[in-house]
Amino acid sequence: MQVEVAAPSSARAVYAQRSTNTLQRVFRDHFNRFAGEYDQRYAKELGNSRIERISQVASRFIACGDYRQGVARIRCSNPDCHFEYFRPFSCRGFHLCPSCSQKRALLFAEYLDEQLLLALPHRQFVFTLPKALRVFLRYDQRLFGQISRLIFSLVTEFYSTASGRPITGAAVVAFQPFGDALRWNPHYHALILEGGFDPEGRFIRVPIHDTARLTQLLRQRTIGLFLELGLITEQFAETLLRWKHSGFSVDYSVLLEGGDHRARQALAQYAARAPLSLQKLTYDDAGAKVLYHTAYNPYLKQNTTLWDAVDFIAALTQFIPPWGVRYVHYFGLYASRCKARWDQWPHVAAVAPNGWKESHGEQASAEAVPNQTQTVPQRACRSAWAKLIIKVYEVDPLVCCRCGSAMTVIAVITDPPEVRKILRHLVKIGRAPPGLDPSLLN
Repeated sequence: MQVEVAAPSSARAVYAQRSTNTLQRVFRDHFNRFAGEYDQRYAKELGNSRIERISQVASRFIACGDYRQGVARIRCSNPDCHFEYFRPFSCRGFHLCPSCSQKRALLFAEYLDEQLLLALPHRQFVFTLPKALRVFLRYDQRLFGQISRLIFSLVTEFYSTASGRPITGAAVVAFQPFGDALRWNPHYHALILEGGFDPEGRFIRVPIHDTARLTQLLRQRTIGLFLELGLITEQFAETLLRWKHSGFSVDYSVLLEGGDHRARQALAQYAARAPLSLQKLTYDDAGAKVLYHTAYNPYLKQNTTLWDAVDFIAALTQFIPPWGVRYVHYFGLYASRCKARWDQWPHVAAVAPNGWKESHGEQASAEAVPNQTQTVPQRACRSAWAKLIIKVYEVDPLVCCRCGSAMTVIAVITDPPEVRKILRHLVKIGRAPPGLDPSLLN
């Protein structure tokens, strides 16, 4: 008796099992040569001690999606179908892997929108430093957090001065070290509450109409910080203060109203995005060249950059932060200590995001607050990988591509001999996973 299997009810595309992507091919072919030449060619510019950290992240990325590292066995729950497949593990290499980086950006955006940003107007600021000071951020990671704190203090000081009363504000400040075409271009994206709460708990909105004075204050305070840290001399500081075109800039053109969830998530994803897009990458393995497409640059008069593969790896890995260094900082009401007390402040709890309200009823406690020491807070925003794949690729890996029924994970296999045995069998019966080289199983 032949059983007819119903077509999938969802209009979503079928989930395609992952295979080696273009960027992984570049790293697998040329990373060892890059590591061998690092001390001689790149250490002076990128840092003498960075190769260990780079190698750690790169090795995980190269193994991302490698079926030999372990698999999850996923089977259709329909007894008349029983279609199944194996899925490899991800590396979570947020600073290299495009897939894992996109998932991280989605987690970050989801957390901000559903758990953190109050239902009040926010303003996106972009703070830029002059080229003469950008080089210091390559070698002194203290500056990531210190300049973030300086930015928040400037804005809240302005709010308090403008309103004539003490203001408690809130901000998320994200350091972004890259610009277009993988150039070192450190700048800061900040989502800042447009105003704050006074001591009586009233929200005071303070619209920004002109950033000229804010830019001037940013210039003075930043130069003062560099001078205090001993990074520049007094003579150089005076020179920077005399420049007609200072190189400091503040953009505040994007306003986010309290209920604009789509805009909030889009901006959050942009602030946490990876430095590279796979769609813009072309790899010539025979010539060991990488072509990267960008928006047209009127200054350089080009929209593509051609790299030697090893130089390309050097350009991309310069954005990997040292271990334990965070790119995102939370201030004011969004700092973990304050957020743990939201349920004690009715004026704040009343405008808290829906996700926070759902998880903080009568049983509200500090335990539900994510740890601020993590760049992407994990507890409140952790989602199943299936949900993330749906968001990234508009496909559902837990919906059967044959009958549309739910699929479930029935086993997680990590024992290397067992994994190789399974993969050899799949090769033998003609069902080898995409991108798997059978010669590597010997």
